[in-house]
Amino acid sequence: MNHRSSADEPHTVTVFMEVGSSLRTWQAMGILERELKYYRTLQGLGLRLNLISYGGRGENDFPAHTRGIRVLYNWLGLPPPTYQRRVFQLHARHLLRSNIIRTHDTHAMLAALRAHWAWRIPLVHRMSYFWSDSMKANPRQPQSHIEEALAHEREIFANAARIMVASQDQADGVAERVPAAASKTIINAHCVDCDAFQPSGSEKRYDLIYVGRLAWIKNLDAILKAVEITGATIAIIGGGTMNTVGESIDYEYEAELKARFGENKRIQWLGVVANEDLPMYINQAKALILCSRYEGFGRSMIEALACGLPVIGSKVGGIAATLRHEETGVLCEPDVESIAAAIKAVLSQPRLIEHMGANARKFAVETFSLDAVARREYDLLRDVARQHPVEGALKRVADYVTRKR
Repeated sequence: MNHRSSADEPHTVTVFMEVGSSLRTWQAMGILERELKYYRTLQGLGLRLNLISYGGRGENDFPAHTRGIRVLYNWLGLPPPTYQRRVFQLHARHLLRSNIIRTHDTHAMLAALRAHWAWRIPLVHRMSYFWSDSMKANPRQPQSHIEEALAHEREIFANAARIMVASQDQADGVAERVPAAASKTIINAHCVDCDAFQPSGSEKRYDLIYVGRLAWIKNLDAILKAVEITGATIAIIGGGTMNTVGESIDYEYEAELKARFGENKRIQWLGVVANEDLPMYINQAKALILCSRYEGFGRSMIEALACGLPVIGSKVGGIAATLRHEETGVLCEPDVESIAAAIKAVLSQPRLIEHMGANARKFAVETFSLDAVARREYDLLRDVARQHPVEGALKRVADYVTRKR
């Protein structure tokens, strides 16, 4: 059980999935292959990977996707809040053999922090959105919950060895919360497989396409109202957020949308589509629309850019930080009138669509390609492991026991 320190041996990284997430929920959301392809790429560069899931024994059903990635799951069937608190103990054997622990995204922070504090393993926090900012976008959130989220963000920024963010505005947000964390914050956005997502020359069946969760924060009520005003056609791909058994937890908003707009024949509800099938649908549209109330970093945005589609996006978060107005897309406010004006401006100018589409493809390949993003992270993780070597497992257990007394 002693830690192996040979410089020639692959480093072991244990990744914490977000609370409630599992391979089964990723499958239900159509993103299983997308997420695991990135980890298999890191694995191919020379890392050993553990993936901590909130699922149960059904996580063993995905050997073709995991291929050498060890999936650690809730084999005791604990309630999710209990599992989140105790996961560092339940999977201690594998954690103590890890060189680094890393979050899959923002909402994995608390479980990863407990493991970092308990076993003294260096922590790399990867995030694509601020928990507190996503809460602020919802007027129903109590101020106390927002302040609690801010406190947790400050904790992880202070304790992480490195923080990977998706854009400069997020790097600025980290520095605003914890100034000392600025020097350890790295911009390395999520990636897109530019071989899978590329222009195909398909016939355009839709003016617009939306890909993502059917959730309030995505502002689909305003988007669809703007679509009605402009008379555009749109394909809607996606469903609600999934819980650990793959059930939608945004069903009320989704049902509300379909009750209000479901009879409009210019709106096509295509449901959840597996990520590997998305390029076909994206290439059948003239532009992607992503006008969220708040957005950390939209994966569908860079997938559309890679397919050579311009993006109509709201001036919020990672959308505003990523899109180049009238170069790779068009930015607007997240209200109905502004969205409608942006739709009209784009669809009325075929040459602008062509110009922005060519720029979009070039930008995606240069900035977000799978191999480039994975290589940057691999180098970062290797540096962290070298700069923060961990002590032997038995000593860390003894230290933990001493601290608990």
